[in-house]
Amino acid sequence: MTFKRYFLPIAMAVLLTACGRTVTITQIDIIPEPVFQVQKEGSYTLNRNVAVAVSGLGQNSPTAKYIMNSLRHAHLRPSLVAWSEESDIELIVNDTMNPELGDEGYLLEVRQTGIRLSANTETGLFYAYQSFTQMIPADVLERTYSSIILPECTILDYPRFAWRGVYLEANRQLFPVKTIKKYLDLMANYKLNRFHWELPDSTALTAMDGNIDSVENEQESNNYYSSEEIDEVIAYAASLGIKVVPGDGTAILWDNGTETSLLPVKEGEVVAARNSLQAGQKAARAGNRVVMCPDEYCRLDYYQADRRYQPLASDGLITLAKAYQFDPAPQGTNKYVEQCILGGQCNLWAEHIETSTQAEYMLLPRLLAMSECLWSPEEVKNWSHFRKKVELQKIRLNCKGYTYCEGSFTPLFSATRVDDHSMNIAIETEMPSTYIFYTTDGSTPTRRSSIYLGPINLKRGTHIKIQPVYKDQERDSVYEFIIK
Repeated sequence: MTFKRYFLPIAMAVLLTACGRTVTITQIDIIPEPVFQVQKEGSYTLNRNVAVAVSGLGQNSPTAKYIMNSLRHAHLRPSLVAWSEESDIELIVNDTMNPELGDEGYLLEVRQTGIRLSANTETGLFYAYQSFTQMIPADVLERTYSSIILPECTILDYPRFAWRGVYLEANRQLFPVKTIKKYLDLMANYKLNRFHWELPDSTALTAMDGNIDSVENEQESNNYYSSEEIDEVIAYAASLGIKVVPGDGTAILWDNGTETSLLPVKEGEVVAARNSLQAGQKAARAGNRVVMCPDEYCRLDYYQADRRYQPLASDGLITLAKAYQFDPAPQGTNKYVEQCILGGQCNLWAEHIETSTQAEYMLLPRLLAMSECLWSPEEVKNWSHFRKKVELQKIRLNCKGYTYCEGSFTPLFSATRVDDHSMNIAIETEMPSTYIFYTTDGSTPTRRSSIYLGPINLKRGTHIKIQPVYKDQERDSVYEFIIK
């Protein structure tokens, strides 16, 4: 299959002036959804020359350097200034711990006098900035704006789970370090913080023995990472607030704070619960700390749409909508069990992965669903809102050079009984702005057929055929259903 990058029109609610490329942001759409956000009547205009002031962290700290570099990539001209009321953006690590924010939470405020990002730690400040980047235009990496008008708002945010992970197998497919860094960037953008990395057998076994340097002397195989490459990945991950965990997908190591070297897996210390949520809860009741990653929601080497139109994958189906239903600790979970659930992770095995681009395709956009499932409280999640946010994120992913699956076009039906003889049928797909053409006379639908505009009343026994059309192209096959 050929992987294509689809370039979308900007769907963000903006107003562009005829000259000067001024953009007005009217709606805040962040993945993962924040715990609390309120939008106000005022605004703040961010011009290209951006004055940045820092407090509680050094101007050469990793987070400050990351933010300054990121602003430059967004075609802005940032400069560090002394603390004053003249700054456009304030970066603050709190002097006094705010217990509500914890170690990874943050407060993001757009005031009429400027933008303020604050947190208890540099990690929290880093996440505040990731949310800020999703408030500015999605195409800032490819287009220069003279000014960006942001809505006055307050966002208070912190994660639901401590372990928000991505498992990647590098045993059957040795992904280059450059590719691994690109995946880590993606994780950081969406506030994922554990990179569960299965190393090639030769690398892993030697690392466990404490003799990783000897791997470099193996001339008969290139299927390994050198010690320098592993250290490079670990250091890069640490700069993004991500900790690297080695493992084989069945038992994983609970992070003990070491960030400079790989440690052996300790069986049973933390269990990666793959079979089901029930199996994970059983492990938790036995006193284990558990990372939930049941195959039915989290196995990203499964197909994500109709397999007839997808690259070869493992024999299963997890659509974006299915992945979004993941909850490591569903309502009703025993309180003791819930305390033993550290979080969750998505898993990507490389049995059918041939290239780095294909790995991206399998991760995206389902990785975004995993991000929101692990960070956001269940009560703020909303599927309809999320799928619209994903469309905006695709613009960002395009600009950053990522490859992703458009999504599943399999119709999602809901039926409401009218009487003994008929039903009201509602139809949607995962993708907003998908046109649905349908027939009820047995013929194959075309673009001249009826177009679905809202729930339709059909008699029981009706044979309905559906053809999804997205971006002026027929997507997937014709779907057929009988109303029962």
